[in-house]
Amino acid sequence: MSRSYSCRAAAAVPRLKPGNVSFNVDEIIACCQESEKGGASIILFPELSLTGAGCGDLFGSSALKAAADEGVKKLLAFSADSALGIIAGFPLYYRGGLYSVSAFILRGEIRGISCKYSVSDPLFDSGAALEGQKISLYGKEILCSGKLIFESENVRFAIVPGEDMLLPGNFSALLAANGAQFIFNPAAAAELSLVSRERMAQLELASGALTAAVITAGAGVGEPGSDFICGGRAAIFNNGRCEAENTPLERERSIIYADIFPERLEQRRVRKKSHNPFTAGQKAEFVSIAPLTASPDWSQVHLEANPFVPADKEELARRCRETLAIQSAALARRVECTRSAKLVIGLSGGLDSTWAFLVCVECCKRLGMPADTICAVTMPGFGTSKRTRGNAEKMAEVFGAELRIIPIAEAVTAHFKDIGHDPDNHNIAYENSQARERTQILMDLANELSGMVIGTGDLSELALGWCTFNGDQMSMYGVNGSVPKTLMRHLVTFYAEHIADPAGSAVLKDVVATPVSPELLPGAQHTEELVGSYDLHDFFLWHTVQYGSDEAFLQEAGEKVFAGVFSSEEIRSALQIFTRRFRTQQFKRNPMPDGAKAGTLSLSPRTDWRAPSDC
Repeated sequence: MSRSYSCRAAAAVPRLKPGNVSFNVDEIIACCQESEKGGASIILFPELSLTGAGCGDLFGSSALKAAADEGVKKLLAFSADSALGIIAGFPLYYRGGLYSVSAFILRGEIRGISCKYSVSDPLFDSGAALEGQKISLYGKEILCSGKLIFESENVRFAIVPGEDMLLPGNFSALLAANGAQFIFNPAAAAELSLVSRERMAQLELASGALTAAVITAGAGVGEPGSDFICGGRAAIFNNGRCEAENTPLERERSIIYADIFPERLEQRRVRKKSHNPFTAGQKAEFVSIAPLTASPDWSQVHLEANPFVPADKEELARRCRETLAIQSAALARRVECTRSAKLVIGLSGGLDSTWAFLVCVECCKRLGMPADTICAVTMPGFGTSKRTRGNAEKMAEVFGAELRIIPIAEAVTAHFKDIGHDPDNHNIAYENSQARERTQILMDLANELSGMVIGTGDLSELALGWCTFNGDQMSMYGVNGSVPKTLMRHLVTFYAEHIADPAGSAVLKDVVATPVSPELLPGAQHTEELVGSYDLHDFFLWHTVQYGSDEAFLQEAGEKVFAGVFSSEEIRSALQIFTRRFRTQQFKRNPMPDGAKAGTLSLSPRTDWRAPSDC
């Protein structure tokens, strides 16, 4: 990658023969050579990978000790002519003790050793006995520590072996708080139904909690299966998301890869500020190393085209259900506090107002209020289509809401006369006058009915400032403020398929099929033809807010993710619009109404996105 350093991490599960160090080292070297061809910067091997983890009492034999020593020397000799960083495990025999250690090897030298603390094999001693010591090994003084961070000019990483990673009080939080962006976890865990998957889930959660990449590789192929078998699970988790994983219990070696951007993790940490406060004042040990090689291309960058929309159908259904529950519960609380008698909503028949209307429906159910507590107001103007108006009217009827039809053309025409505007001039005043007239009607009607105006604008529109200041930008409570456009279609579809009756389902599905449009001009007016696809804008929004990504990254990432969908020029054009509007439209977000955050991202100036209006 040319503009931002990415480290290609590899996790390997080699074929091993317990006690046959010569075979194992040859297999490790073969994996290293393969991963070098694959562009890896650093490769992780399982715990005790040089000897095999299942040697049992053989670990006490002088023959295995000598073989392990020769195996390390052979791996060091190979590494001398390689730029690949290698993390490999072996038994360390030191001053009458036996320790399971994982060493970081770079350019023919062991740069540091992490000792395993939690040991189940009675032959092994806890690494706590070696904590902080420098030992003489292979002609070098090498630091042994569970608090060791390897630091170069472009990446910082640490090694936390085996069960140490998930035990209470482990060093991972301390290491992350001291700057480690990657945590490597060499393991040799038994493959057990449910338990193994739970361990992977815990590692995935840990990567999110630490805002780090967690890379694990477990002993597998060739390990003994007397009382249990090692599954050889390998996975790469990045800030709470699985980037790559292998298939457990395979019979051949496996290597997985992922390109991780340390700078993006740093940016995320700056915004998140959630490191464990109990690590304050505790220091890690640092070892300086030469810069690791950069990923040669984008082939192992794992980015989702729709980061707000889960790819898994079950997870998507869960997301939809939870989003609806959060929004309707928050609205119910506001209704209780304000003692509002009516929920007044502008129902256009478009996607956003439809979802806000459904949130109102669920709110009324929560409070035991009748459906006609909702006053749905459709306000046809100069650009209103028969399709959207018809859907709005059907929706109110099907769900039992009160419907009011208040045309605005006459009032807006009178307003044009008041301000001296030519009705044939379809400029911004022509459009915004309609939006503000609708807002005035809703606000005054809410006062008349002792009600509350429910806002319909979504997160994507707030990001672009695609709303009229003091028009549809304003309400008394904005339920959709943290819901992006790309998720909105799925939300309405979910309601249509799982909650609505057949009549309601039919009208909702037609709303989903309707092109997004503000309908402020006569004739067709499609938003995405004007500003670009919301798929692109939501992609840009996610990476800008979550990771502080710059335009260069967004352009390259967009070209990779949307290859064959959008051209480079389409992506560039949409990116320019997004960048300009996101920066200049903060003044519309600063006074945005209350609205509970329902997802991982919000632009509320009070809690999530504080930015200057003048930039």
